[in-house]
Amino acid sequence: MNPTNLTGVVERIIFFNDDNAYCVAEISNAKTKEKVTIYGTLPGVQCGETIKIKGEWTEHSTHGQQLKVHEFSSELPASIYGIKKYLGSGLIHGIGKSYAEKIVDHFGIDTINIISSSSARLEEIPGIGRSRAKSIKQAWEEQVTVRDVMLFLQTYGVTPAQCLKLVKKYGDKTKRILQDQPYKIAEDIDRIGFKTADQIALNLGFPTNSSERIDAGILHTVTKLQDEGHTIALIDILLDQSAQLLGLKRDLVANRVDSLINEKRLYSIQAYDQNNQSLGASVQSSVFSFYEKKIAETICLIHDAESKLPDIKLDAAIAWAQQKAGFDFEQLQSGAVKSALCNKFSIITGGPGTGKTTILRAIVDILAAKKCKILLASPTGRAAQRLSETTKHTATTIHRLLKYDPSTRAFFHHKDNPLACDCIIIDEASMIDTQLAASLLDAIPPSAHLVLVGDSDQLPSVGPGNILSDLINGPFSKVVRLDIIFRQAKESRIITTAHNILKGITEPCKVIQSLHHLNPDDDFNFIEVEEPEQMIRAIHYLTKEYLPKHNRLNPIKDIQVLSPMHKGSGGIKALNESLQEHLNNSAAAKKRLEASPNYKSANQTFFREKSKKPLPSEILYGEQPFRIGDKVIQTTNNYDKNVFNGDLGIIQSISADQSTLSIKFSEALVEYKKNELSEIQLAYTLSIHKSQGSEYPVVIVPLLKQHFIMLQRNLLYTASTRAKQKLFLIGSLDAFSMAVKNNKTEVRRTNLVERLKFLEKRT
Repeated sequence: MNPTNLTGVVERIIFFNDDNAYCVAEISNAKTKEKVTIYGTLPGVQCGETIKIKGEWTEHSTHGQQLKVHEFSSELPASIYGIKKYLGSGLIHGIGKSYAEKIVDHFGIDTINIISSSSARLEEIPGIGRSRAKSIKQAWEEQVTVRDVMLFLQTYGVTPAQCLKLVKKYGDKTKRILQDQPYKIAEDIDRIGFKTADQIALNLGFPTNSSERIDAGILHTVTKLQDEGHTIALIDILLDQSAQLLGLKRDLVANRVDSLINEKRLYSIQAYDQNNQSLGASVQSSVFSFYEKKIAETICLIHDAESKLPDIKLDAAIAWAQQKAGFDFEQLQSGAVKSALCNKFSIITGGPGTGKTTILRAIVDILAAKKCKILLASPTGRAAQRLSETTKHTATTIHRLLKYDPSTRAFFHHKDNPLACDCIIIDEASMIDTQLAASLLDAIPPSAHLVLVGDSDQLPSVGPGNILSDLINGPFSKVVRLDIIFRQAKESRIITTAHNILKGITEPCKVIQSLHHLNPDDDFNFIEVEEPEQMIRAIHYLTKEYLPKHNRLNPIKDIQVLSPMHKGSGGIKALNESLQEHLNNSAAAKKRLEASPNYKSANQTFFREKSKKPLPSEILYGEQPFRIGDKVIQTTNNYDKNVFNGDLGIIQSISADQSTLSIKFSEALVEYKKNELSEIQLAYTLSIHKSQGSEYPVVIVPLLKQHFIMLQRNLLYTASTRAKQKLFLIGSLDAFSMAVKNNKTEVRRTNLVERLKFLEKRT
């Protein structure tokens, strides 16, 4: 079709995706007054404004003729009708439909000029005082800035949500900063990376070899290496990757690395491996230099400070704990209990079935009997709940223990306001990353005993660092390694499988070729299939039919699929889409809605006031439907909502206008606005990394040759140890063997052990 030019007033927004600004809207043709449906990328578009469009007509099978927008420009409304619609859309905080009518009736065609340049005159409107007039003016200025920035950035792939972050960060200086210092936004704003900033800068005429560009590329590479788990960057790797990213010669990059070190934006260090062999010259960001320094100094303080625990007769205390438990402890278990009570800083590490739970319960029982103040915490809510259940003592997540204060945007507990405790026990310590470790240790009083419990053979933390391993290999800690599997644990094929994986045994202990051979009493099965389609059919059968029928398990709450990869037919994305449709399709979600107490309530708030339509059972975010009953995972730390990366929840309700939804996490019901849905993902299938610290009644792990890039021994071991009652590995025996044989996981490069050794020499 030939290109079409059209001008009209935006009558209503039918759909808008905050993440990518994709919009479906209805406009009134300025010439014919006919209603026209338009769609395309339309950042910042609002009801009431006049837009000029270049596009082409398309035919929709259901909705008929529509105009696909290729280019557009917008103008503030110039008619009384347009201004009323614009202000009444809720765009400006403090002006609803009622006040929009009053303001426009009073000021007429001059309304926008009045708000923009003579806002004090708003006080002429009954009900608008000085405070409201001021807030309307501020909201107007922010909206004008956001609109200006959106139009400026619409060709660079910067989302409206990111534009809003830019305006909140820089205010009315936003556009000038974008034009003068475009690389600054990559450092300051989450999810706006170097490539976006670089595209803006190059289009604005910044030279490819400018110092600003090279510096930004180097710092981006350091951040990329941090995302891979390292807290330091080897110079050779940094120069190679930065030069490749920038398309420049290595020596140009090297000169700027030296400058960044001189400016103290990077710190020069000498790196060593675990065998004390030099890795060569390295650099570290100022942030992670601060974190590791803080960790090392605090560990040293705790180690050297005097204990305030009361006198404990160790042998008598352990005998009492054994009597309370109803069995005698193995020698290593008794030694671990003594270590925690005698040493200011101790680490207890071991795999499943080696008695960590018995040790924790004994330590807590003894200290509680002595009236000591004990704190228990873990990185995740599920792990904290399990810790609480096993010790019969309150446990919480580390984030909630430290108490984030939104007013200061920092933790409430820190060095100057420490936690009140005589002993603090942290379970699942392998999950703790460098930043969280620094915050936690900063809040522990030096007089307290610190006990870290974890499995050093599991995957390291999702975030940068290798805290548990580094503290085991460094000075100051007393380490007890548990390596005996107890008789009860030996009877579990799940535990046997996990330990066999660690030993490098490449044959699973129970292999079946047909789902007909499943036995409801077995706790482990390797279901041998070769093709992805067979694997998906097996997962569908287990989740919806077999396990609910034979073991009375809830397919959404009790069963967790863990995949080694994100992409591919056996990856997280594809499996989530498949399982959502299999377990919670539109019809199932509607049934869950209709069965909810809210829906049946005599209170009619679930009806729309005008259309009398019931609450929706799903909300669309981009192309992703989220439905009532869906299992979802929080993917970032949101301190304002008190939900954190890795928290799992179930969607409970969706507002009538589909602008918000509520998710039930273990401790609270949390509301999300539509533009916040980028923080959650479906969680029918999780990455194995995301499962750390959690246990699930049933774990299903697809294991295909297509996963070969990610197949590693510690990955498979971690996945296997997440299962509490039943474990199913589904896939190829060759893939299983490949994973078990691959024990060459990349060691994370950090500087923590060296800092600890330096402090040991100094003391």
